[in-house]
Amino acid sequence: MKWVLRIGGGFLALVVAMVLLAGGYWWVSAQWGWRDMPDTLARVSEFSEIDPRFRDISNNATSLLENMADTYGVPGVSAAVAIDGELVWSGSTGYADLDKRENMNSLSVMRIGSTSKAMTATVLARLHDAGTLSMSDTVGQHGTPLNPDWTDLRLDRLMSHTAGFPGYEENTDFPDTIDTLLMRRSYASIEEGLRLVDGSDMLGPQGEAYHYSSFDVNLAGWVAEQASGISFAELLEREIRQPLGLETPLPGDFGEPHKFQATFYETRARNDTHQVRIWPHTDVSQRWPGGGLVSRSIDLVRIGAAWLDEDYISAETRALFWTPMTLNDGTINEEGYALGWRVGESTSRFGEDHPVRVAHHGGVSRGAMSWLIIYPDLNMVVAVNINTNTAEFGDFAAVEPELTRLFARAAGRAPDQAVLTAE
Repeated sequence: MKWVLRIGGGFLALVVAMVLLAGGYWWVSAQWGWRDMPDTLARVSEFSEIDPRFRDISNNATSLLENMADTYGVPGVSAAVAIDGELVWSGSTGYADLDKRENMNSLSVMRIGSTSKAMTATVLARLHDAGTLSMSDTVGQHGTPLNPDWTDLRLDRLMSHTAGFPGYEENTDFPDTIDTLLMRRSYASIEEGLRLVDGSDMLGPQGEAYHYSSFDVNLAGWVAEQASGISFAELLEREIRQPLGLETPLPGDFGEPHKFQATFYETRARNDTHQVRIWPHTDVSQRWPGGGLVSRSIDLVRIGAAWLDEDYISAETRALFWTPMTLNDGTINEEGYALGWRVGESTSRFGEDHPVRVAHHGGVSRGAMSWLIIYPDLNMVVAVNINTNTAEFGDFAAVEPELTRLFARAAGRAPDQAVLTAE
């Protein structure tokens, strides 16, 4: 018995030692590599010659970016505005790479996190219009999924997070759940990434509840591959980049990085100074459709503008994708989430008396944040991207309403314009 106790005590001591060692490693790594943010950040402001109305506000718009970056310690930010289908302005401040002193600019490419869901919705909308698939189709109509429980799930349920799929925290496919959180390994296909969750329990029957996830959108991307007969990377080229004449979006961590890909950073406030360090190695290839794409602001606003072009996506399909999904009991899901987009009305842009319709999606990735918003009634699109994470999503995204008001008023289409003129 004493021998057993001695072994048990030794094992316990070993566990304690390992925990202390891991804690010490974490503490040391948490302190390593920080440096003060440069005092002076580069700034670039570009405007379209198509409409000279935006010339005078171009620098004002870039100052808004600069103020946000200074306030929250953002190394680099880029933004763009499209009106009536045309890019009218792009601006940036800070650095895409601090060590190389490479300025952030309109060509800089960043991780867009869950804004990838809106890109996947764009691919699916095009395939729906072409008759390649229907959003009411089930997974099993287009292939044999890794998990038989996925066979009867509908595409519209997957794209509205009402299919009963777990999120990262609810993934019971251990130990693969660890890989979904660490994000260190590379994956060559959507199917490989789906193996991280194919053994997980579902949360419940489809249509019973709303639960935000990325695995469900990843599965929808796999269905798009099966229905079209080509890879997701090829679908992005065929359905988005080629018809719109864009260079992005692209799958992140797939082959060589884009030549203009930004470096991603962690930031913190320390002794009244913002500090920065390079974000540890992260690989987003496990989640391309749901959160693993890279893009740039000038391309995102053009994609948003294309959603308002009936030659690109039909009015019927746009309405389908921008209608909040109902649950089995007939109620709209709690977030008003549609198919790959959040939709609704905003009163924070032009006041309570002037609500505006919006379709939008934001994204958070390791060392990056993204925001894309469409104003259908204003025929206006705004995108903002940064190469770090702020403490709250709204810290960085709050610059977008300011940009929106600035350009909407310059274009003479702000809903509160008549009131402002009268005053």
